[in-house]
Amino acid sequence: MTSRVRRNHRQPPHDADEIERLYVKLLRAFYEKPNRKSALAVAATLKSALAARPEFQDSIRAEEIRSLLAELHGDLAAAARCREAEIRKILELYSQAVNTTSWEYVHRQYGFADVADRLDLLAALYDKQGDTERAIATLRESKHWCESHQVPFDGQDLLDELSKASPAPARRQRRETAQRR
Repeated sequence: MTSRVRRNHRQPPHDADEIERLYVKLLRAFYEKPNRKSALAVAATLKSALAARPEFQDSIRAEEIRSLLAELHGDLAAAARCREAEIRKILELYSQAVNTTSWEYVHRQYGFADVADRLDLLAALYDKQGDTERAIATLRESKHWCESHQVPFDGQDLLDELSKASPAPARRQRRETAQRR
């Protein structure tokens, strides 16, 4: 009797398309139509899908997803760390691709405006943690990035709001010194 090997050429159930579908679904549930219960359900499925793809673990998208998941679960420090790692990986990709034939593809996937957006998101995470000065510094970095790469800076409203809410370090230091006297 011959043994028959069953061959299944279909993709595993948690392929990259499934991760992307769940990622978009999470964004909608968490941000567009704030529905925490729905977002948590999607997050659990997305976390499982991500875990099922070990080759995906070190990707830029995985860092972004981990940041969203951490933010959803209220772990803002972890969300910021993942967002920092995401930005770092994009910049590393830039440094590897610049002046190569891959640059156009890389830049289409992660344009200069995408880096600025991630810096703005990181600033918002710092602010939610109560680190307004770090949030302001990150927004200023984003603004400089935008000016350097001729892309619009979308974080000006947040920068203005945080700058008004937070006294300048020099003024605060003078006040603290005066209070000690």
